[in-house]
Amino acid sequence: MVKIVRFHKTGGPNVLQIDDCSLGLPGPDEVTIRVKAFGINRSECMLRNGSYIFQPVTPCRIGFEGTGAIESVGNNVTTHDVGDDVSIIPFAIANENGYWQSMPKDHGTYGEITTVPVSAVVKIPKTVSTVINAAAWHQYLTAWGGLMYYGCITSEDIVLVTAASSSAAIGGIHLAKERGAMVIAATTSPKKLDKISSIGADHVFLSNDVSFKKEVYRVTGGKGVTLIYDPIAGNLTNTIIDVAAPEARIICYGNLDRYNSCFPARNALSKRLSIKFYSWGDIARRPKELREAHSYVYSNLSKGIFNPIIDTIFYGLESCIAAHERMEANHQVGKIVVKI
Repeated sequence: MVKIVRFHKTGGPNVLQIDDCSLGLPGPDEVTIRVKAFGINRSECMLRNGSYIFQPVTPCRIGFEGTGAIESVGNNVTTHDVGDDVSIIPFAIANENGYWQSMPKDHGTYGEITTVPVSAVVKIPKTVSTVINAAAWHQYLTAWGGLMYYGCITSEDIVLVTAASSSAAIGGIHLAKERGAMVIAATTSPKKLDKISSIGADHVFLSNDVSFKKEVYRVTGGKGVTLIYDPIAGNLTNTIIDVAAPEARIICYGNLDRYNSCFPARNALSKRLSIKFYSWGDIARRPKELREAHSYVYSNLSKGIFNPIIDTIFYGLESCIAAHERMEANHQVGKIVVKI
């Protein structure tokens, strides 16, 4: 029997519970991993409370990323061996038409042991700590897909990163700076301005301040931003379109604002904007692109160019409720990690 964290109904953090379960052997294309640490993601909180892009099947395991050592491998697995230290990256199941269906209810990194498809496992730099490996992969792979694959970022871009205190946004800031672009970070919390400034953004502004548009145009010499990396959507859409330069690209990788807004089509049309709605799963299901993303992130982690900001480390599975509470309080800057 092993201890895993599941929820049997959707709701607040308190629906998370530790269950004793027996786990079978991995399938032919799966690996079983003893988990050492895992990151906490906003999407997991949304899955738990029933507001994610697909509905959970309960009782549902939870956890999209983590790191640990392989304990057993399926008969078809040739790329990894027992004892390998690896990280687990998010994955989901899409139907034949490309629509996301669900994350399998028996997969999840919150637990002592997890079994996942070998395609969801990546080799990790040995020079990087357990906590960093648990925190790094989701945010940087997501940024690679949004900014490099779809956004086609160049050193000439002026990039606006919203919700800039989140780990995904910080991954975007780091990647954009590695590419040589100017970065404008946006937050709604005055308390987070100094911390976000220290992460590497060239400018940090309050997106809910009346001066936001004026400040963006001031620091861009009247041009506006050419590439936008946004997980909020909703009412913020009007604001980011206001500060977009003509022919800017908008990469929307979330919908943290649950309220739909009246889309400013006339403004977007007049500027000839390109808007891409994107999920990390778009890259995870493309083997060639996933290999490119892994190679890029692996190299930059190894060199220390990518270095995730760790907000808080919790210890033990029993701390998962507290970790979710901190995430939903919106006080964090960077990644929340649970170490087992």
